[in-house]
Amino acid sequence: MLYFEAHNGRETGQSASKVYTGEKYTKTGGSAVTAQLRVSFERGLYKDTLKTVKKGQSIRYSVTVPVSVASDCSAVGVMVAGGKSYETPYIDHLC
Repeated sequence: MLYFEAHNGRETGQSASKVYTGEKYTKTGGSAVTAQLRVSFERGLYKDTLKTVKKGQSIRYSVTVPVSVASDCSAVGVMVAGGKSYETPYIDHLC
């Protein structure tokens, strides 16, 4: 299961000039995979390192960027595993 959240700092009592994101993948079955979590903004793609995850384990990635990087006011979480990309729904209204 892939989970993604993103907030403008003003929503969480932090700096309103920044976007805060968090992404989590939990492996619920099957054999181990090597995966990379990413966060995509209008003006940048941020990538975590490759990590191996087994059934019952989770991997996490978070990134904080200036609001200007999310110039279209949106972000999407991405996971790359086994040569395929998986995207979460876009989160908008980040500006």
